[in-house]
Amino acid sequence: MRVVHCVAGLGQGGAERQLTLLCRATAPAVRHEVFTARGGGFHGPELEAMGVAVTSFDTDRLWSPSLAVRMAARLRSLDADVVHCWLPSMNLMGALAAALCWPRRPAVIASIRNVDDWKGPLRRAADRCASRLWDRVLCNSLAGLRCAAQQGIAVDKLDWVANGVEARTRLSADERAATRRALGVAGDSPLLLSACRLVEQKQVHRVLELAARLRPRIPALRVAVCGDGPLAAPLREQCSALGLDDAVRFLGAVSDPWPYLCAADVLVMTSLREGTSNTLLEALQAGCAICATDAGDNAALVGQAAGWTGDYAAMAAALEELLACPGRLEQARAAAVTRAADFSVERMASATLAHYEQLARARVSPQRRPAAGRRAESWRV
Repeated sequence: MRVVHCVAGLGQGGAERQLTLLCRATAPAVRHEVFTARGGGFHGPELEAMGVAVTSFDTDRLWSPSLAVRMAARLRSLDADVVHCWLPSMNLMGALAAALCWPRRPAVIASIRNVDDWKGPLRRAADRCASRLWDRVLCNSLAGLRCAAQQGIAVDKLDWVANGVEARTRLSADERAATRRALGVAGDSPLLLSACRLVEQKQVHRVLELAARLRPRIPALRVAVCGDGPLAAPLREQCSALGLDDAVRFLGAVSDPWPYLCAADVLVMTSLREGTSNTLLEALQAGCAICATDAGDNAALVGQAAGWTGDYAAMAAALEELLACPGRLEQARAAAVTRAADFSVERMASATLAHYEQLARARVSPQRRPAAGRRAESWRV
């Protein structure tokens, strides 16, 4: 079976990483090729090293009909079974390229990887028109799936495949202690972590407000902030205004937050909007308890034992309760590791491969259009 992935670029984004992990995990069963509009990028060499051909069309015109025509010419020469489109521009361009391969049109999978409730009427209408060219739509979050259904994407085309998280080795006790000392955390003092882009959607100012509210009762509390963005300077000013300069460490852009996730006691997320948070999944694997707003799939991902999710108004009390009981905190951290096993790369790859195989069989017998295996209202983590 041959699968062609269409993606705008291969930079360090979450979708691009999931594409790379998927190719690696399914390579024995699938011949992969990647079409990229903008060149190889960060993940290009890794894909090529594992034997995946990367074809670059070297253009920044992501919505250009000529791009679809050029991709179609390459698709016809490959006789691909499935075209897997990643992110909005390629959901359209990849589908158009596949349509131009008629009568040997490959099946088309579109991807929805965000909760796109910001879209206006015209954009929603355009998506509904484009969806006529899609055989399946894979969403990486239940929240994104429900949003797509509400915006008029046919429910029988929608399905959910959660992101997969690579297995990694957690820090040893000595390594964890050394990382905490480098952050100014003494002994068993509680360490909260925020790891995200410093943008409005993530509401990191609320993390600082939580720290200011808890500090009088938990004087040893420390906070580390991983990330950069347009709100970096205002957040530093807020930190000073709240008298938290000695308690908060801004780490800036961090290429790999794994050591800090392992060192922290609780990952605090105050986002307004999420889909499936890769950072949250990585935190679970690192053995970090979670305290998060009930945005996107946060509650479903965390489950019942690995922390707390809910409304921001109740977060300070929930966080204080978690930190006040070391036994409860350790239980949550252990439950986080157990929960992370449900979001392995192998699970993600196996579920996606099942879609490939079903659509490839239907391409051989085109009179039978495959229906998605589950209806949107029945999906559960």
